Amino acid sequence: MFSIKRTFCFFTLLLLFFTAESQTYDDLQVSLLTVKPRSNAVWTIFGHTALRLYDPSSSVDKVLNWGTFDYDQPNFIFNFVLGKTDYFLSASSTQEFLYIYEAGNSTVIEQIINIPDSLKMSLLQAMETNLRHENIVYRYNIFFDNCTTRARDVIEDFCEGIWIYPDQKESVTIRKLVHNYTKPYPWLEFGIDFAIGSGADSLISRRTEMFLPERLMTILDQSVVRTSDGTEYPIVLSSKTMLQAGNDVNVKPGSPFTKPIVATTFLFLIYLFLTVIACRKKRNFRFLFAFAFLIAGLGGCIIAEFVFFSMHPCTSPNWNLVWVHPLHLIAFVGFLFKKFYKLFRWYHAVNFVLLSCFLAAWHWIPQGLNVAAIPLVGTLWLISGYQCLFLKRGNVKNKR
Repeated sequence: MFSIKRTFCFFTLLLLFFTAESQTYDDLQVSLLTVKPRSNAVWTIFGHTALRLYDPSSSVDKVLNWGTFDYDQPNFIFNFVLGKTDYFLSASSTQEFLYIYEAGNSTVIEQIINIPDSLKMSLLQAMETNLRHENIVYRYNIFFDNCTTRARDVIEDFCEGIWIYPDQKESVTIRKLVHNYTKPYPWLEFGIDFAIGSGADSLISRRTEMFLPERLMTILDQSVVRTSDGTEYPIVLSSKTMLQAGNDVNVKPGSPFTKPIVATTFLFLIYLFLTVIACRKKRNFRFLFAFAFLIAGLGGCIIAEFVFFSMHPCTSPNWNLVWVHPLHLIAFVGFLFKKFYKLFRWYHAVNFVLLSCFLAAWHWIPQGLNVAAIPLVGTLWLISGYQCLFLKRGNVKNKR
């Protein structure tokens, strides 16, 4: 009896083994899911990308998502600024994935990718390996290693041939592409232009463009794969809309009075008025002038952190560091102590010349500087100019 039972178990295992070996997953469908941009949160305005693996014959229907992060992890914001944020790969059912984005009023486009049958089993095994606990975490890189580039890499690896991109009809940079999405959010655009440096203004290739979900989707539609024998086949077999957002998904334009250029111009006019009054009455509104340099110094500390300590790409060099930098905190101290006045007049003389050159060379600086920064540069220029040209120690009354 025992021998018969052992023999039965042996042949059962043998049958399962050969069944598994013979399974080729020819019916496996690999799809790119593109979530269109929406205004729910800062990280949703660029859209999202995931991969769907669907095989009805083996009950496989899951979505692989490289954009998962834990917002509650310690020092999340600080680590994100330094470029030390870890994202991870997660898997969910397609139904769960669509439910989340339907609740967020999102549009989801599915593109079925033309993966050769001979590579589908290998792709599935590779994804199973990536989903192991020790392999799911990766260091997030906003432009060069994110949820979209990870999906692109999988498609590249399992297309049997060379991926031929469409020709670029116009020269593009990372900053230009980002601006296409931040136009409705002028303060966000101002902050991004403040933080990223001249590296974002270099011309990029078609492949680099694909850090944006919609860019990857569009390029896939226009790309082909060239095999070793010279034949070509399209990467995308077909496309369909899985979810359609409602009409209220569009961002409504805000009031023009809330734009950065309006706010910074208003600030410049205030300090221009103070400077004119100070000139006429020979007074130095040193505490108000000190406040401007305090803010500039703190802003400079933020930029210096990006330039010297952040692992994010395209943050160094940053020409904004010429006009707003941590040394302005020294000038702030100089306004508070009269005995240091003569020494700090030299600081303002140097700063006045530097800012004059910066403003004069604005259009030739190899970085896309935000126009809303001009009034801020002008404010510091006014204050330093007043300090070094019009004030003399002993004949000026200091006033708050």
